[in-house]
Amino acid sequence: MKYDPTLPWRDIEGEGFNDHVGPIRFAQVGEAAYHFALSLEARHMNSVGVAHGGLMMTVADAGMGTSAFTAAGQRAVATIDFECDFLAPGKLGQMLHGKAHVVRKAREFLFMQADLYADTRHVLRASGIWAIRSGGGKA
Repeated sequence: MKYDPTLPWRDIEGEGFNDHVGPIRFAQVGEAAYHFALSLEARHMNSVGVAHGGLMMTVADAGMGTSAFTAAGQRAVATIDFECDFLAPGKLGQMLHGKAHVVRKAREFLFMQADLYADTRHVLRASGIWAIRSGGGKA
């Protein structure tokens, strides 16, 4: 998948951990198409010079979580299950970007899947479950 800089990108808002990683960008395209992205910098690399696996998981979790928040009608969500497969490394200077979708929406849960790419190379596949919490929230 190729990164599209013309999508209606916005920074994922919030405080805390994601601020140390990002900015992670998010774009909703259509009713149920969600994209997210992060430009890989030196601070994102591990000791062997490729994107740290924890960083790649964080980007996928943040992107899928913001997608879940949006799909839940701007209601707060919480990751309750997250699984991923590492397929290839991301490298310095590449755009780490992904696409998430809702597999199933239940009254209290969203089942999500996502694919993450470094430029055009498929680097991570993820799935997870988000609990829809009562009340508001921010993403």
